[in-house]
Amino acid sequence: MMFRRLLICWITGVLFLSGAFSQDWNSDSLALSIPADVTASPEDFGLYLKNRFPDQTERVKALFSWLASHIIYDFNHIESLNRFESMDEFVLYTMKNEKAVCQGYAEVFTAVCNRMGVPAITVHGYNRIEGRLKNDLGHAWNVARIDDNWFLFDPTWGSGYVDNGRYHKRFDTFYFMTPPDSLIESHMPFDPIWQLRDYPITHDQFIDGGSHGTIYYNFSDSLILYCSQDEDERAEGTLKRAEGIHANREEIYRIYRNYYDYVVNIKCNIEITRYNESSTSLRDAIDRFNEFQEIRNRRDPDRQQQRALLEVAGSLVHQSLTIARGINTCPSLSRQEIQRLIRQISEVDDAVLCSLRSL
Repeated sequence: MMFRRLLICWITGVLFLSGAFSQDWNSDSLALSIPADVTASPEDFGLYLKNRFPDQTERVKALFSWLASHIIYDFNHIESLNRFESMDEFVLYTMKNEKAVCQGYAEVFTAVCNRMGVPAITVHGYNRIEGRLKNDLGHAWNVARIDDNWFLFDPTWGSGYVDNGRYHKRFDTFYFMTPPDSLIESHMPFDPIWQLRDYPITHDQFIDGGSHGTIYYNFSDSLILYCSQDEDERAEGTLKRAEGIHANREEIYRIYRNYYDYVVNIKCNIEITRYNESSTSLRDAIDRFNEFQEIRNRRDPDRQQQRALLEVAGSLVHQSLTIARGINTCPSLSRQEIQRLIRQISEVDDAVLCSLRSL
């Protein structure tokens, strides 16, 4: 059986002076209070924060402080996600090396939040800086649900800025729980749902300098639906919503195409995972069938044991077939490959049934 490798791509971004600065808490002290040995993985970090801080806001505040204190913006060595086989691997790499561009900050934020009981999502879009559209690179930030309310965060812009090719650390709490009407002045998500506004703006309006929408959008109900969907449905809905507000406009076409490919790869990863799951079940079925044949060739074979092995093999074959029939084609998985897998499953199924009838 052939196993397919997961595909990952990313969108990079840069930091800019935010213009607003406040320090509502001692971020350095809070970050330094976190033991280094608990930040080796999102699981350990999330569990530590969950146990130490009963309040969800305080957990996120501690994480935001740690990111601002420990992660350095790596604008000289932008790592391509294509080198990683999964987002988990990318997150671990970022936490270990403590260097990242915007997606590194955002994905660590998302991963740790989700493991400490705070649902979080990485948001992709682009920026407008001091009225000027930044359309050469995309950007990534976050939304998180704290005590049943959704809030916006940008741990990248909250940690520092780049000026004249140099990175400067500067903690900025403006990008912690930023009001939606404020963040939309500089951050435009491709998916309008992450504006968190009853009157979201279109890409046309954002590019032309506007920040006030005119059409009511019940984003609360959309968020409820989004949270109930599987990853495949979320990806499909995201692209429809993005194109519904003119994300394919010429000025941002290149970065939107990067984002489009990113979402398509998410969908493709799902199909590849299904393909691998089906292949694994088929392989296990073949192993059971081979065990059956070994027993059958013995001088005094145990018929009951043979039947048990064939029944297990048959169950695994049916499981493999059910998964395979739900696989869709994608750029890295052709219809021919899927059909070939289904034929292999059918051949094993025929062999199992034939052997069962001969007992």
